[in-house]
This record gives sequence, C-alpha cells and structure tokens, in this order.
Amino acid sequence: PQGLCFVNDDLYSCEQGPSSDDEINHLMPGGNYGWPHVAGFRDGQAYVYANYSAAPDCQSLAFDPNVIPEGVPVQHELEWFDPDFIPPVKTFYTVQDDYNYTDSRCGADHAYLCWPTIAPSSIIYYPTNGAIPSWRGSLLVTTLKTGALFRLKMSGDQKQLSGDYDKIFRSQNRYRVACLDPEGKRIFIATDNSGGAKMDDGSPAESVRDSGAILVFTYDPDNAYSYTGR
Repeated sequence: PQGLCFVNDDLYSCEQGPSSDDEINHLMPGGNYGWPHVAGFRDGQAYVYANYSAAPDCQSLAFDPNVIPEGVPVQHELEWFDPDFIPPVKTFYTVQDDYNYTDSRCGADHAYLCWPTIAPSSIIYYPTNGAIPSWRGSLLVTTLKTGALFRLKMSGDQKQLSGDYDKIFRSQNRYRVACLDPEGKRIFIATDNSGGAKMDDGSPAESVRDSGAILVFTYDPDNAYSYTGR
C-alpha cells in the first residue's frame, strides 16, 4: 500500500503489485484483498503465490518473483478462496499467464522498469466542485516508474470507476505525491531525488530530470493545463 484517500465516506487505496497488477482498492471493513494469495483479480493469470519460506533450502535460494526455483511450494490464485475477498476496482496491468517479463530495453539490472506495472505512489480525490470540469469526481494517482499522473474517472455515485484512465504530465521523473490548491486550478507534484525511471521510449533513464522538486501544473480554460514551474 502506498496511498489512501477518502471520497466522501468511502476509503480508497493505491497498492503496488509484485511484477504485475498494481491495484486501486475500495476498502471495506473486514475485507480481504487477497495478498499474498492473489495479485489483482482472482483470475489465475500470471501471478502465483510462491511460499519461499516453506522451501527446504530457503536460506540458499535467491528470490525471483517471476522465475520460481524448484522446491518452492506454489499456490495458484484459483486454488485459494475466502468469502470476504474483495477484488480491486482497477489494476495496472493484468497480463496473460505466458507473459514474458524479460525486455531487452531494460536489461537485467533494471528489469522491473519494463514489468507491466506503474508503481503507484499516492492517491488523491479531485472534488466535484473543482475548477477543471473534466476532472470532477476523479481519482488522481501519482506513479514512480512512468513519471505521470493517472486520472481515473469515478461513476456518478462515486462508488466505482467509470471507463479507463488518462495519463498526463509525463516526464522523466518519479512522481511521489500530489496535492491541489483549494480551487483545484493548480496541481503540485513532489518528485524523488533518485531511483529508477523511464525515458519516453520506455528504456531506463540514467537520472531523473527534476531531482527532489515540487512541480506545478496550472489549469487554463483556454489551453487545458500546462507545466508552469518548479
């Protein structure tokens, strides 16, 4: 878990997945959100629970989330059941069981940058009376790997998400947390001073562009929204 926000009386979280299936969850009292038996939806796709601690030679094994050594007990998602399980309202991203997690663009040292995840780091709510009409009633999620803000529109009753997402404010950075001014015209985003990030072509970046900064994006009705300083 990386971030929490309230939408009226409903609590939402953003959570990082292992190597797929980052999650947006609607948190309910007594809910079981599956981990470590389930990542994302309980669909039997890609993820399996590898119980390294139960392997006879656990101390000598090198952990790999995607290539599980012989002797490590595994449990597939569909082999687990709990009546209190609550699936996420959104994942980034659900992939097929035969997904190849090795991408030559990222190499061995930065392989995680090419995994089907965004590394969500915080979540805030854009209110229904905010200054940006198309943003009203949305969740805003900062991401570390992709250097972008994801906007997820909520349903009319603000109990579910509606449609897909917008990916905005893309830059060669790691976005740690966002906040709004009282009117919702300015969006402030804090960046990390180091860590893995991606360039526009998806390959690893040697460094972040705006190290340890506060970026400011200001809404202009005539020009949508734009970067206005740091």
